[in-house]
Amino acid sequence: MELLNLSLKSMEKAVKDSGYKAFRARQIFRWIYISKVFSFSEMTDIGKIDREKLAQIFSITPIAEPEIFTSMDETEKLTFTLFDGAVVEAVIIPDGKRTTLCVSTQAGCPLKCEFCRTGTLGFRRNLEVSEITGQVIRAVMHLEKSGKRVTNIVYMGMGEPLLNFENTVDSINILKDDLGLNFSNRKITVSTAGIADKIVPLGELTGINLAVSLHAVNDEKRSKIMSINNKYPLAKLLQASKDYPAHHRKRVVFEYIMLKGFNDTMKDAKGLVKIAGEVNAKINLIPFHTFDGATFESTSMEDILKFQKYLTDRNVTALIRKSRGEDKLAACGQLGKI
Repeated sequence: MELLNLSLKSMEKAVKDSGYKAFRARQIFRWIYISKVFSFSEMTDIGKIDREKLAQIFSITPIAEPEIFTSMDETEKLTFTLFDGAVVEAVIIPDGKRTTLCVSTQAGCPLKCEFCRTGTLGFRRNLEVSEITGQVIRAVMHLEKSGKRVTNIVYMGMGEPLLNFENTVDSINILKDDLGLNFSNRKITVSTAGIADKIVPLGELTGINLAVSLHAVNDEKRSKIMSINNKYPLAKLLQASKDYPAHHRKRVVFEYIMLKGFNDTMKDAKGLVKIAGEVNAKINLIPFHTFDGATFESTSMEDILKFQKYLTDRNVTALIRKSRGEDKLAACGQLGKI
């Protein structure tokens, strides 16, 4: 049994079922996530005979170390080749005292949103819990070499997290565990393209922050660029966002990629003001990052600033997300092996 796929509670049960007391699982959990030790032979507070027996029953197999591509702006893209040859990527984004890690939940993506390079690569499979948390462990170990640390985690990499719901939730709860990596739920954000029926359960089970990839203010436009809107139209998505359990302490964020001539008019801005007011949401305006075969261009920065001003003049919190790592295809919507 692979221990890296188990939460502490599940690990305690597995260890107890194998004839050991629950405290053994807590020891192992600390060794893995605090000390980054993946061999029972190195767990020195466990007797040698027990270590040998545990090694016969359980495995601890972290994902392989990544190939690292460093951008001119110091963003780092971590490319992981998994056991079956699938390739996934994570991104380390330094920004002053904050260092954000963007992680993936699927190899490829089945949604094929028109503005996203990852969707053009096809879908291979969901990631195991160990493959999601493994991206975090490897990034933490990499940064520790230079005395740095991950401060925030965003599930905004390859794939749709809520289509890999159970493994996403389990990975979040491992990252939050105070015997493990001990991230606050306020420092973890999941971004969804709009799997509306999974949004409230996500909040109930994790309490983390929610970001919603909105990108259009009516169903006609949104369905043109995001086929998932045909299954979960805006009315359902906005209601789920209003009902998100963690909403009372931190506002939902709507992500809005600026696509030239498509969703960047003042009429679109007016619709966004209405939606943001209904949900009490913040807006992240995102310049479009192009890729081979892209059918869109980015709105000019001048027009993005005008769009932002329209929102802020009407008391909507609207930030422009700084482009990072674009020269290494590490920016939003660009992930996929170079």
